[in-house]
Amino acid sequence: MLANLLRSLWRRATSPVAASLSDNDSYPAACARAARDSRLFACFRSEAAYTHILEHVGADLGAEYLRLLAADRVIMEALDEFRRNDDYGGPQTVDYPGVGRFSPTTLRYIKVLKDLKTYFGSLDAMRICEIGVGYGGQCRVIHAVCQPAAYVLVDLPQALLLAQRYLSNFSLPHAPVACSMAQLAAADYGLVISNYAFTELTREIQDEYLSKVILRAQRGYITYNEITPPSYRSYRAEELLAMIPGARRLPEAPLTHPANCIIQWGP
Repeated sequence: MLANLLRSLWRRATSPVAASLSDNDSYPAACARAARDSRLFACFRSEAAYTHILEHVGADLGAEYLRLLAADRVIMEALDEFRRNDDYGGPQTVDYPGVGRFSPTTLRYIKVLKDLKTYFGSLDAMRICEIGVGYGGQCRVIHAVCQPAAYVLVDLPQALLLAQRYLSNFSLPHAPVACSMAQLAAADYGLVISNYAFTELTREIQDEYLSKVILRAQRGYITYNEITPPSYRSYRAEELLAMIPGARRLPEAPLTHPANCIIQWGP
């Protein structure tokens, strides 16, 4: 299944106008339709055009995320609050013994939050920029137990419309700011997050993000993967580690692809 997904992404990425693996005809269109149509919004997280890009974490991988979360008492006590992520979009859920039904993708977002707490401590009062936001699931998981001072969502315009609709169902202390990469202003952030998205961009777009936010950010957490075609000339892990001051390579746990890792920096 993973091999088929990667081949599909590779084929789409060969378009001369694509700037990222998600910048294709079907995914942005699926986001836009779900954002404006209540019937489609109710089930978008199970639609094939959407799950080719997101919401395709398997049940076994979800169980691995749960195993890694079990040692964090605060996280485990908040599982019912995190579970509210799955009230919208009609995701496929799995009944995990002892914790009940969860989308495995939601469990991945919770695992990322656990990592952020481990590396950086409290995220309260932090200015956060997330590159590649999907439907806003990571943003909502963070806000479920943290109170950032500001949260900026950066993605394709269609994905941002969907994320804004999704997040409007929750009461967040500060409304996230949504903008495309072209609209993103250069700024200093306390934390930059990207779950795979940054490493699925062309080098030209990566350079924009590096200049505007990544090289200016006090802290960072990038889940790195290598699935872009050669024409993208995407930066490899060694190049990013050399470019970002204080960056270090950490293992992705659980490992979802042999070349994957976490690039992390900051106090």
